[in-house]
Amino acid sequence: MPRPTEPTEQQLREACARMARRFRWLDAFETVMQDPVRRRLVRVAAMHPTAAGTPARRPAAAPGWQAPRRQRRPLPFLDLKRAAAGERDDD
Repeated sequence: MPRPTEPTEQQLREACARMARRFRWLDAFETVMQDPVRRRLVRVAAMHPTAAGTPARRPAAAPGWQAPRRQRRPLPFLDLKRAAAGERDDD
């Protein structure tokens, strides 16, 4: 199984900054990268930013746009027993 590409230094620093804001880490980047647990978390966040809490960007909807509403019409009356018996309305 091929190894995924390694994140760059810039990606690691950006991920560490995001996680430091989110988890209130006060340590510097170098200190965080010396801790094996936090280093792994930062690597995962750098490789998969949407899985690490960074919301995926969606195109913004046009302001004030709403889906058209359908008008409800009453359903026609259907007598299922008469239809099953083969009777017809011969009006």
